[in-house]
Amino acid sequence: MNLPRLIIADETPPGIVPPSLILIYVMKRSGVKVNVFTCGRSELDMRLLKLLLGEPIISLDTFACGNARNLKTLFQEMAKPDALNIILTPIGTRREEDFIQVSQDVIDLANTFSCAVVPVISASASTVLTARTATTVLSALESSCEGAVMGVIFASVKNPREYQLLEQDYGRGTHILSLGYIPKETERPLPSMQDLYGSATGVMQIKSAALQLISASYHIEWEILNAFGQLRKKWTSPEAYRFAPRSVKAAIVGSQSLSLEGDNCGVLFRLLGCDVIDYDPWRDPFPNDAGVIYFPHSAAGVYGERLLAHEPFLYGMIQSFASDRLIFANGASAPLFGQNFIASDGKKHAALGFFNFRGKYSSIKTSGDVLRKIEARGKADSIFTRPDEKMRGYALDYVNISNPGNIVPPVWGYREVRKDVELGTSGWVNGSCFVTDLCVELWSGVETVNRWLSLSKR
Repeated sequence: MNLPRLIIADETPPGIVPPSLILIYVMKRSGVKVNVFTCGRSELDMRLLKLLLGEPIISLDTFACGNARNLKTLFQEMAKPDALNIILTPIGTRREEDFIQVSQDVIDLANTFSCAVVPVISASASTVLTARTATTVLSALESSCEGAVMGVIFASVKNPREYQLLEQDYGRGTHILSLGYIPKETERPLPSMQDLYGSATGVMQIKSAALQLISASYHIEWEILNAFGQLRKKWTSPEAYRFAPRSVKAAIVGSQSLSLEGDNCGVLFRLLGCDVIDYDPWRDPFPNDAGVIYFPHSAAGVYGERLLAHEPFLYGMIQSFASDRLIFANGASAPLFGQNFIASDGKKHAALGFFNFRGKYSSIKTSGDVLRKIEARGKADSIFTRPDEKMRGYALDYVNISNPGNIVPPVWGYREVRKDVELGTSGWVNGSCFVTDLCVELWSGVETVNRWLSLSKR
């Protein structure tokens, strides 16, 4: 099997749209058939990519997916042999003016997928410092994944003359090819999450910036970049998962229109034999024939009031709960299932009322923030997990659930990985409805999800 693939690892100054997102949009508009995956991208990045590309986005999270088998299975299920499969990930953290600490994610991805890496380095400093930064990044990557680095792209370059000087300084320190630059004039401020669920202005500004790069095609060596993805296209398949066939329809609420977590859950449900539908509450009739209803992690604090005021959705959910269908609410979707919630704008709204707790949302994180990696462990037998079964994901500090009461005790305790101290509890069950205010990756517990799906009565 051949699967062309490439990692683009970029550096993004705080508050700016990541340059890799501009690159991807330009490649698509230029006629290059691209298929996008991500790793370690922020929630805002994920939302932006959905709006820019209008396609499913898969998150190859090296931590949350649990192991290389899951990562490779997820990639293989969604990769396209006739496209350039690109993984977008941050390059790391700038510690000094001329030093970036390369993320372990980049190294793990390059080794797991055996593919080329193209770093995108910010040229906001002097040409000498930028060239030095680039050579140290390339050296760090070469020492951990030999032969993976094929070229480098520079971002935030002020003008062609500065790029000429940068090329000279860069060329003295390495033999690795410079593939061009992204002009500083294409930089755009990162829109807020409210903007990305409301006005299209922020996305249109990004698209207009990308069009500038398309009209000046000499800035980037597009053909060479595309060719790098073909160099290691031979693919070794992971050990296959084998499960008994089933006939279950799984509805994902707003997979394309609302989700912040990528489309991993739909891939897993299909792998486990489900007929998956993307249910858009404002465009589609409620999926009354679905045996499973999954609410992905999303910006529910922004759109929750509008969703719960939509009568077809509200009636459908009440009927689904009463019919004991399997319901799973992940991350920021969880407060919608309590008695009430305070939205991101500070206003209080009535919720579905399936649980006794109250929810509160604060401002959603920006791309510069880092979510806490956690591991949840079953404290009691429940409809979803058994005692000591583990799931991986992230704790959300902008979502709060209070006063859950003693009638429905939490079934999970969670802690940071490599620490034995429990940080808190989560996971509440009422009938066949399971909610958690943690953003968990279902691929971290494939067998657990398979057993849970088998409980569907439809």
